[in-house]
Amino acid sequence: MNILTSKYLSSSPIEWLLDESDPSISYLTRRDILEDDRCNDLYPKIAESPEFVKLLGKTGNILGDQKNYDLYYSGTVWCFAEAVERGLDRRSPVIRETAEFIVSRCQTPDGGFSLKWKPRVELACRTGDMIRLLVKAGFDDNNVRNGITWITSHQRHDGGWLHCPLAGMCDQFRLILFNRPGKGLARESNNAVKSCFYATIACSMALAEYAEKTGSRANDHILKKAADFFLKRSLFKNSGNEPIRPRSSWNRDFRLLGYPVMSQYDILYGLLFIARAGFLGDRRAGEAFNLVMSKQNGDGTWNMENARTGMMYGNEPKKHAGKKSNWVTLQVMRLLKLHGSVIGAAPQ
Repeated sequence: MNILTSKYLSSSPIEWLLDESDPSISYLTRRDILEDDRCNDLYPKIAESPEFVKLLGKTGNILGDQKNYDLYYSGTVWCFAEAVERGLDRRSPVIRETAEFIVSRCQTPDGGFSLKWKPRVELACRTGDMIRLLVKAGFDDNNVRNGITWITSHQRHDGGWLHCPLAGMCDQFRLILFNRPGKGLARESNNAVKSCFYATIACSMALAEYAEKTGSRANDHILKKAADFFLKRSLFKNSGNEPIRPRSSWNRDFRLLGYPVMSQYDILYGLLFIARAGFLGDRRAGEAFNLVMSKQNGDGTWNMENARTGMMYGNEPKKHAGKKSNWVTLQVMRLLKLHGSVIGAAPQ
């Protein structure tokens, strides 16, 4: 019988998460929460699931739309990101070939990653996301190491990252009409311009993932500065101590929980980084942690409150927003595992 306990759980959601009707959730629960080696028996089923089949490209050996590879929810980059989040890694040929395709199209000689524009110009958010996903998928090669070097060399004065060629509506139209970057990089050295939450969480998570996979402590000082960037803001507030309200079309409130896949953020994801960086015990994380715990349902589950662009199921918001979510619940279980407050054993 499974036992999974925590003083923060009103009830254990583990049996629900282990339901093999969703092989990704079951696999990830066994791997990340229960640390059960039998999770590998479920790995082949992920590629057979209807959710993964939707991500396959027309050729079958590279995921998604290769021509429009930057499109959310259908392009190769997104499909690779979702497949890795669902648990697939470099053991699968489709992941290896898709990773090679993305690197060849998007990574610059400096190690950063660009969108589909000319000339190629790196973005911190895309670079962080892609390096995190490559490391998570089991890659550790020169492409990854060059990306890590790019990230560490672009941390800003406030501990965060920005490095985005787009600044304002004119640049947005320039991208849409001419497929060209704008003039946003002029802000990079301006200390009056604050770093971006999305870019900072992407780069921070990439460094945390790399540190865990390699055991390297070389970037601990960078992770500490990044953690302080979030903690100074209680993970969701501006300099006036008010909740940050980003663009409503993207994420209207960082306190709303979802499952970030690419260029997204919420307080739960922020707490996961803080925990991985070793600073969850900092009192400045307390408000965000308590807020996440207060959103728990009576059966020990959490709802998906944010299904917008960049979140899992952001292309099907009406179907998922406001409903009990195994993805958000799994994310909370990961946080509690890092907190050291989950005691669990796999069912026999």
